[in-house]
Amino acid sequence: MITRKVIQTLYKKYRKLPESPDCLDMPLLFDYASHHHNITIDMDGPVDALVIRSIDPDSPFHRIPLERIHAIVPFEEWVAIVLHSSIIFLSKRSSKVSVHVRTQPPSLFDRICDYFRR
Repeated sequence: MITRKVIQTLYKKYRKLPESPDCLDMPLLFDYASHHHNITIDMDGPVDALVIRSIDPDSPFHRIPLERIHAIVPFEEWVAIVLHSSIIFLSKRSSKVSVHVRTQPPSLFDRICDYFRR
C-alpha cells in the first residue's frame, strides 16, 4: 500500500538525478508496465523522452524527458516514476495511472503575511 509516508520517503531518497539516464532501471518499467500503458522511448526528438500512451497527450506527464526522471521504483501493484516534484504511479495490472504532485509548504514570509492579514 502506498501511503503519504512512502511518498515522502520516495521524494527524500531520490531527491537527486542519477548520473545518467542509463542508470535508471528501464527494464523494470518495460517488464511490468509497458503492456498496459504502451510505453516507448522516443529518441527522435531534441531530447530522449519516455512516452506513456495511457496518459492523455495533452497532459504534461504524457512525454517525460529521460534526464528529468530521478528513479523507477517497483511496488506490489504499481511502478513509480519519481520526478523532482511529482511521482507517476503506473498500475501493473491495468491501464490505471495515478499522479502525486508535491506541494510546497508556505514559506516563513508567507506565514507572516497571513498572520498580519487576519
